[in-house]
Amino acid sequence: MKRKIIALFLTLCLCVSLVPAVFASGPSLEDCVDVAQVEAYVRRLFLRYEGSYDTVVAKDNNALSIGFVQWHGNHALKLMKMICCSDPVTAEALLGTELFTEIVEASDTAWKTRVLSSAEVPLIRAAIDSEVGHWCQDTYANEFILEMLQHGWSYGVRTDASLVYYCALENKYGSGDAKAKIKKAKAGLGLSDSDVFPSLDVLHYGIITYTAASASNRQKIYNYIVNTLGLDPGPAPGTTPFIDLPAEGHWAHDAIVWAYNHDPQITAGTSPTTFSPYAELTRGEAVTFLWAAAGKPSPTSTNNPFQDVSSDKYYYRAVLWASENGITAGKTPTSFAPNDSVSRAEMITFLWAFAGKPAPASSANPFPDVSSNKYYFNSVLWAYGAGILVGNEGEGSSNLQPKLPCNRAYVVTYLYHYFTR
Repeated sequence: MKRKIIALFLTLCLCVSLVPAVFASGPSLEDCVDVAQVEAYVRRLFLRYEGSYDTVVAKDNNALSIGFVQWHGNHALKLMKMICCSDPVTAEALLGTELFTEIVEASDTAWKTRVLSSAEVPLIRAAIDSEVGHWCQDTYANEFILEMLQHGWSYGVRTDASLVYYCALENKYGSGDAKAKIKKAKAGLGLSDSDVFPSLDVLHYGIITYTAASASNRQKIYNYIVNTLGLDPGPAPGTTPFIDLPAEGHWAHDAIVWAYNHDPQITAGTSPTTFSPYAELTRGEAVTFLWAAAGKPSPTSTNNPFQDVSSDKYYYRAVLWASENGITAGKTPTSFAPNDSVSRAEMITFLWAFAGKPAPASSANPFPDVSSNKYYFNSVLWAYGAGILVGNEGEGSSNLQPKLPCNRAYVVTYLYHYFTR
């Protein structure tokens, strides 16, 4: 009983010293995360990649490290103090009077550069691998991991998978360097200090791309989180990882979210963090978007009429499917021009042909720059009458500007309006 009372008091003291005084405004970690579950994930990761209950490293980056978390320097001292205070008799018997006395009487910062002699290693190992040593490691780990989770949360790390990843980052590099890496990753991704990482994929991409963290080591941690722990590395359902996603209410916002979350996915963006809504889309990309929106049906024939569409290209099956279904006849009978920008007229016509070339609901033509002798005349009138067009193609005028390149935002919005109407 005495041991438990002393340990509880020490644990409460540790908790007060570990939790940072100020965190980012907004919802708290405890309000949004099952902390106990995430702590369990972190514990499993540490036991896999950091150490075990009996691990002792005499010198690790200028000081000892011990236990399954690999507590380093002064953190190792705090753990040893906890063991000594929880069961003094057992601890002194295992450590010897000299080492036991040093630990009990040492200031909290005395082990910043403390290394172990070869004679001290088995003594420390015996203490941390004892029954009281295991109990103290488990107790201290809960508070130690909570501290890291609070740090990560205050830096904008939000999902379970991302928080586990952050804890591995801080445990590897220390709290100060981990914070610096987070700051660099945000700057590289175009995020402000107050922005959050929407997913593990975005956090991992930012860390390995814009910081000096070991890419191979971070990839190992990423793979364990995703493949062994089974955590989702992507954004929450119904969201996207795109930092350039137009705000809610913008005509393309819902369409981009829909395209990213569509099954099968229509587009993953131009990078793990960007959609590039105003970038031009190629003909190959446009047909592939339409093919994905349709469910990626398999072509029924391997006949390829286009000499510029090779079987090793990502758009190969999409173009064959579009060709055999009369969605496109190509730029010429033997060329598709997959790398040319798709025009607004072409994209609308692709979609019209996919729909079965229905007659327009009305012969009224609202666009002065769309004449009746153009190949796209009926498709434009159909799209207008069906509510598929965005509504601001003229960009302040009544013209459609059919020959202009159709950007990514326009394409997914046309598809969204058609497939969800």
